[in-house]
Amino acid sequence: MASVFSQSEGRRAGGDAQTQLQSRLQGLRSSIEGVRDIAEEAIRACTVAALDLEEVGDSSGVGDVDASLRALLDAQHRLGVERELMTRLATQPDTDAAAADYRAERAQRMGAYDAQSEAQKYARNAQYRDFRQQVWDVRHEGEAMPGDFLGAGGGGGDGDESDEDLVIAGAKSSYRCPVSASWLVQPVTSRECGHSFSKEAITQYIRAHRGACDCPVDGCRKRIRAADLFPDQVLERKVARHLRQLEAEETAAQYTLVQ
Repeated sequence: MASVFSQSEGRRAGGDAQTQLQSRLQGLRSSIEGVRDIAEEAIRACTVAALDLEEVGDSSGVGDVDASLRALLDAQHRLGVERELMTRLATQPDTDAAAADYRAERAQRMGAYDAQSEAQKYARNAQYRDFRQQVWDVRHEGEAMPGDFLGAGGGGGDGDESDEDLVIAGAKSSYRCPVSASWLVQPVTSRECGHSFSKEAITQYIRAHRGACDCPVDGCRKRIRAADLFPDQVLERKVARHLRQLEAEETAAQYTLVQ
């Protein structure tokens, strides 16, 4: 009888330990998500700062911001690995073995990332490519961005890029709101799907759908709410620059007709 009682107590204690571990891991995953959100905000802030500096020709300042962005991308990668491994750890019943596996895989994956070249880490990172594209567009909008510009912030590539990667086609961005079909005004972007809208147009659209709606972009199935939107200062600057370019081209065309 005492043996049965002892086994029952052992199972209960083991279950309590697993529950406590899962609760702690859930708290850690939530904290990681919060830090990742902060990192995303910091990445956007880096982009705005770099565009300001590029517009005044401060290449040294752009390089400093570029270095900060790379550090943020490194941290973002590590946070992603931590979250993935913690999620897996929470589902394994043998906590001691799971913890050992976590430590081993964490060391292996972090080491593998650190061993990568600059090109492998950043030149093929979508966020970094977008950052460099936007800096390039300040002075070269509509022109193809050369591949070596991805390394302009310090470090460059390591020669493993193929010839077709050396020139990146000029971005074909849409600066019209999917709701109003007019030029974007005070653009906001959805954290859920990445699509952008004029603030007033999407706010009214969401309100008309009782606070939540399917994204109005064709083919997108994400749901969006007002709380999912953030003011997109980078996009606002790109729209303004694009409209200035259109105005300059129109003025040049009129001058040519007069001549």
